Amino acid sequence: MTLLRPYLLIFICFLLGSCSFNRSTTSKPPEENGTDLSCSYFYFLWGSHAETNEHYGEALEAYQKALICDPDADYVNRKIPILLLKMGKAEKAISWLQQAIKEQPDAIPLSLFLANLYAQQNKSEKAITLYDKVLALEPGNEDVQLRLTFLYIQQDRYEKAEHILRNLLKKNEEHYFAHFYLARLLKKTKSYKDAAVEYEKAISLNWSKDLSYEIGHFYTTLNQHEDALRIYTTITEYDPYDERASISRIQSLLELNRNDEALADLEQIRLFSQNKANIDLIAAKIFIRLKEPEKARERLLPLSQNTENSEAHYLLALLLFQDDEYAPALNQLRLVTPQSDIFEESVYLQTRIFKKLNEPDKITELLQKHISTPENSSPLFYALLSSLYQEQEKISEALTLLEEAIEIYHDNPQIFFEYGLLLERNGMSQQAVINMEKVLKLQPNHAEALNFIGYTWADSNIHLDRALEYIKRAVELKPENGYITDSLGWVYFRLGKLEKAETELKHAIELEPEDPHILDHLGDVYLSLKKEKKALQIYQKAYEMFKDEKKRAMVKNKIDALGKKLEPEL
Repeated sequence: MTLLRPYLLIFICFLLGSCSFNRSTTSKPPEENGTDLSCSYFYFLWGSHAETNEHYGEALEAYQKALICDPDADYVNRKIPILLLKMGKAEKAISWLQQAIKEQPDAIPLSLFLANLYAQQNKSEKAITLYDKVLALEPGNEDVQLRLTFLYIQQDRYEKAEHILRNLLKKNEEHYFAHFYLARLLKKTKSYKDAAVEYEKAISLNWSKDLSYEIGHFYTTLNQHEDALRIYTTITEYDPYDERASISRIQSLLELNRNDEALADLEQIRLFSQNKANIDLIAAKIFIRLKEPEKARERLLPLSQNTENSEAHYLLALLLFQDDEYAPALNQLRLVTPQSDIFEESVYLQTRIFKKLNEPDKITELLQKHISTPENSSPLFYALLSSLYQEQEKISEALTLLEEAIEIYHDNPQIFFEYGLLLERNGMSQQAVINMEKVLKLQPNHAEALNFIGYTWADSNIHLDRALEYIKRAVELKPENGYITDSLGWVYFRLGKLEKAETELKHAIELEPEDPHILDHLGDVYLSLKKEKKALQIYQKAYEMFKDEKKRAMVKNKIDALGKKLEPEL
């Protein structure tokens, strides 16, 4: 091929009627402005041929010669930066484009090319500057406006991005991409109601499976299951054999407690499904949910014959466990592979069975076995073994074990949380708080860690404003948690806001009516409010409910002191 190239080029040159190797022999004189179009085109063809054969150096040289013959050849100008990128010379491509733009400031394709390169290299500000320059020349360029929205979103400049999209919609209410990207932007800024409106407009303008899946998932995450069902149904109506859409639709039906419909749909899918085992697993889960264990077993038993179906083994074991059939349940759990997604759950269920059988040594053996095998290990196994050691009052072993876990899983917030709890139980409150703060560094919205720190500070009567801030955040995350609500009441008590404390503690008792600690706290609030009779009644309830003798004695002292004070009235 190399030997033929000179002859091929001479032939092309002959066809063009000009040979630029020697300007004196050209049959056509150069243009008055110094350009030689045939010469430029000859070298352009040479370069294109070399580029096709991946001879990039040769192609670059040819394109540069083409520009010498015709400096204004835009089709060559656009080739050179692309070629430089193919050669892995991105910075040279950028330099070349910068120089070309200086010489041709109104050349929009060059500016767009360079702006796109900057965007790919995350040089957002430079890209934005060039896109703005293009818009100054072409104010109606919608593609550039959309590119700008992407860059503004990357920079968290959501108002600017939204402004561009809304302007596009003012000019054209049926601009599909403007509705679509505005929906994504509003979802990102948690304006979910407005995002839904834009999604619905987009899907009405241009229905597609991909967009339907995105909107269906959006509604599912918002627990708007009726809307999710409606969207997934449009896919199944378009393509009745789309199994992914059918399963998503069934999940929506289950969330809406339309279980019979879900089962009926599942049977229909089974007729054409390529994965009948998965369909049977879903059916078994529905039967378990409906408290129809026998029907669930009917689906699971054939699947359990396949030793690779870990989920079937686990679900069958769960049913056997519920019926106190511990030995066969353990047999099924031993068939769950470490690679399975439910391996941790299967090990946890084994520990529960051994606990029921009062065989703690087997729990220790099981967990130590998995911990000693790194590929099978898990933070959960360390936490479970630590809890067992604590029950056996092996505090030193529990501490050592969690310290080992922290070394291995140093980015796991739950291990730090478990370690903090253990430290606090053993009187090391300050160190416990330090570990809980590490939890928050890893997971800022860890409600229990926020509550732990806030309550500890409130109980010690320190950092009360910060304690209130932490506990309020925890309440926002878990408003139905009675223990966290108790902490809120307690910090209000420490701050002297007794009416607020009373309100929150009453609510905490509604959420956790069997917890004597909350009653004890409410008794302290009533005492401070000079409501001694109410305090006495609450203390008496707490005393009856406490099982710990030390705490019973503490409350008994309060009862006795109040009894003496109220004796004349009683």
